[in-house]
Amino acid sequence: MNIEIGKKIKALRLQKGMTQEELAAKLNMSSQAISKWENNVTMPDIQLLPRLSVILGVTIDELFALTDDTHIERIENMISNEHFISKDDFTYAEQFLKEKLNNNEKKAQCVTLLAELHIHRSEEHRELASHYAKDALILAPNHKRNHNALRDAENGVLFDWNFSNHHKLIEYYKNFVPNHPDYWRGYVWLMNYLLADGRCAEAKEILERLNEFHPGYLYQLYGGLICKEECNLSQALVLWEQMTELYPHDWRAWSSRGDCMAKLCRYDEAIEYYSKGHELQPYPKYTDSLIAISHIYEIQGKYDMAIEKLEEIIRLLESDWNVTEGRTIDSHQGEIDHFKTLLEK
Repeated sequence: MNIEIGKKIKALRLQKGMTQEELAAKLNMSSQAISKWENNVTMPDIQLLPRLSVILGVTIDELFALTDDTHIERIENMISNEHFISKDDFTYAEQFLKEKLNNNEKKAQCVTLLAELHIHRSEEHRELASHYAKDALILAPNHKRNHNALRDAENGVLFDWNFSNHHKLIEYYKNFVPNHPDYWRGYVWLMNYLLADGRCAEAKEILERLNEFHPGYLYQLYGGLICKEECNLSQALVLWEQMTELYPHDWRAWSSRGDCMAKLCRYDEAIEYYSKGHELQPYPKYTDSLIAISHIYEIQGKYDMAIEKLEEIIRLLESDWNVTEGRTIDSHQGEIDHFKTLLEK
């Protein structure tokens, strides 16, 4: 691959009538670096691809002799592992994905990645916005706009129904479900938004339709959630207990029961059910239940136990997913360091 890249850069440079020095000047680097590329000693950094493609008058795909699948894999890894994506990397990823939208075979995957790429960018901006909003609150703690900024940056709670209801998403999924009647998760998405808005009668109808062709623990789970929304907590608890009695070997039933207990602030029960769900999971195991337990320990001020759980998560990511670095590991390690600081106070 090195040889192909070096040949391509040299051929395109010569077609443009540029010397190595001229190309180097356009890239703000030394001519020795260009020479190393063309002589197959090194490869250009991925961040240079957008600029190289513009200077040499080709698409990124034409410039960098990689398969589409290799480019896509690189972009997926970038989104998953990078905490902050540089401007050049973002431009490269966006440009490549947009170039592939006319490829029917790759279009669906590329559109998904474009959405995830921009979500990643929005999360970066929200993190920065949260930082600035907190600084603003130190300077002006009584300023409503600063509190609003922090709320929006952190996806906080907004009581005002006019801004917090989900009627547009509900309408979308009401149209989505009939067009995709065999996709059971569509019904779940719709129920989630209906319940968030307290539209229980509609949620009951959707739940019955879901159970007709996809029976399982979701019937008791969402039946209980509807009861809870209708202020019938005792019946909700009965249904959630039935859920794990009927599906004792389904890890999702136990973890979902853990979610329900956590939202009721019944933390000891939540930890018990999360732990059971995690134990029943097949290999490779997800980390969601362990993360939830670490959150509970943080809420309870049990920082030493939160650290132990986060360290368990890091070990699991390595053993089950072969993940030893990147955005997720950095996030968990940052939490560990934060909790250690709190314990030292």
